[in-house]
Amino acid sequence: DGSVMTARFQINHFSSLRDVESDISWVKPVPLDRVGLSCLSGMPHFRLAGGQTGFTQVDISSYDYSSNSLKIWRGSVSDWLQKTKMAQAASQTLDNIVSARPDFAGLDMSATHLMGVVNVTPDSFSDGGQYLEREAAISHANALLSQGASIIDIGGESTRPGAAKITIDEERQRVIPVTQALSKRNILVSVDTRNPEIMRTALLEGATIINDVSGFRNKECLRVITDAYKAGMSPYVIIMHMQGEPATMQEAPSYNFAPIDIYMYLQEQIGLLVSSGLPRSNIAVDVGFGFGKSVKDNLVLIDWMPLFHGLGVPILIGISRKSTIAKLDNNAPVDERLGGSIALTLKSADAGVQMVRTHDVRQTAQAIKLWQAG
Repeated sequence: DGSVMTARFQINHFSSLRDVESDISWVKPVPLDRVGLSCLSGMPHFRLAGGQTGFTQVDISSYDYSSNSLKIWRGSVSDWLQKTKMAQAASQTLDNIVSARPDFAGLDMSATHLMGVVNVTPDSFSDGGQYLEREAAISHANALLSQGASIIDIGGESTRPGAAKITIDEERQRVIPVTQALSKRNILVSVDTRNPEIMRTALLEGATIINDVSGFRNKECLRVITDAYKAGMSPYVIIMHMQGEPATMQEAPSYNFAPIDIYMYLQEQIGLLVSSGLPRSNIAVDVGFGFGKSVKDNLVLIDWMPLFHGLGVPILIGISRKSTIAKLDNNAPVDERLGGSIALTLKSADAGVQMVRTHDVRQTAQAIKLWQAG
């Protein structure tokens, strides 16, 4: 057995599943690299969400609040299923992890899709002001599509750390004309908003996906989505985790252990949407890299990304040009963070994510093509 300190909880590793498993446990697959998969040719193994990434081992984790520790056992899937005292729950979790995802907004989730970013804002951290005018935003969206984007994500409110909230009218004037123009051309549009009024209008004007950085904490946002579904529309949603609000989220982020705390939050929000009537097949999640997280939290989330397949829905990751890259590389300016963005993207691809939100579509598409060909 061994241990290491992280966040507020100490991580303890155990050789016996019996010492770890509790009424609430979490399962993280351990992805194999290409060599590992080739060695298993003809032998039993499992696939993350029916995709390219295989695994034969899992990490089983549970919290021990009495000692402020996270307990982990690593073993083969077969050992886990044979030794677990919660066979039915284990079987359901494994099914969530390995089942191929249904199409999301018409996209095949066995592939890796790129979400191109169009910020119709004067103050976004990366490209604020560049696409504030309607025609510039539409032209940029067309360019991203030609470079390989499957989805265009339109945002009218900056949610960078320290960003101030804008009025609903300002956001509407920025977002809706671009949404209308792109939707009329049958382009798959996602609207990045946390405001129910914008969600409602965007769906009526042709948006297919609502990407909520506040994770549908606002009950009115939940109502907008479920009302749209009941009215015969088919809205798709991305639930993102953010600790706090953009203006203050980076002041003192704190977790017991970020991956598991965020997993529990996303699980709860999925449950709220499903119980309100939205099919699980219309839901994806985003761990919120950089939104109320320290550098260590962000890196641990990338390492633990396979955990989130247990939610049974597609995963979107947004790591493009984020400040964590600069903090690890001599304060690199925004336009010099491509290398870090690609590195984090490929590590996420190894973990089986289905969608990647990026400013640099052409370069990211090339990197993923090479990853797939390897």
